[in-house]
Amino acid sequence: MKIITNLLKDAKDEWLVRQTALINTSNPIVDRIMDDDSVEGVIMTNKEGAPILTNVSVTSATNYGRGLHKFGALAQMYVKELDPLEEIMIIRIHTKKNEIMMSPDDEFNIVVIQHARPRHKLKDKRGKDK
Repeated sequence: MKIITNLLKDAKDEWLVRQTALINTSNPIVDRIMDDDSVEGVIMTNKEGAPILTNVSVTSATNYGRGLHKFGALAQMYVKELDPLEEIMIIRIHTKKNEIMMSPDDEFNIVVIQHARPRHKLKDKRGKDK
């Protein structure tokens, strides 16, 4: 993943980069996600939605990061309004071209973008389309 140093804003961002590098060396989950052929990109953003770590272009990372940061904050706010003890863990958005998964947090967000898998019609037990 590329570390985007010119977008680092404060010591917390630098701490986040160091922690992520440490996690990546001891836990290869992010590498396994990026090695999947269907995954187009992985983006880690700071609390404002600015990309810190990414394997996509800076422009795409910034667009996804900022847009999904706002979306995640709104979704979290609405969930808290419905149930103050509830919390969003993962948001999954399925579009025609992509499937976007985001894990929102107060300090950072992780976004995974992958090619959308075609949806198959459900069949009942007799093999007929529903």
